[in-house]
Amino acid sequence: MFSRVRIAIRFFFVGLAVGVLLAPRSGEQTRRMVREKADRILNDVLDAATLGTVDSGVGANDDIEAEADAPRRTTRPRARAASVS
Repeated sequence: MFSRVRIAIRFFFVGLAVGVLLAPRSGEQTRRMVREKADRILNDVLDAATLGTVDSGVGANDDIEAEADAPRRTTRPRARAASVS
């Protein structure tokens, strides 16, 4: 299992090297594009990570509005069972 992962990692880096060498853009443009894409991905990951921890307020009032629209239920006191001695 581990040998397959190592082979896959090697092929990834070989493919990356071939892609960079045969890229139609200059090295400077390619590095800038890779840097911008990496920044976007990092920002997306950080935004996704913070969505679960920060209350954005979206949907916070949905429960309150649903309760306001629902008919009020009144509770009646329970009838006491007759005690048998």
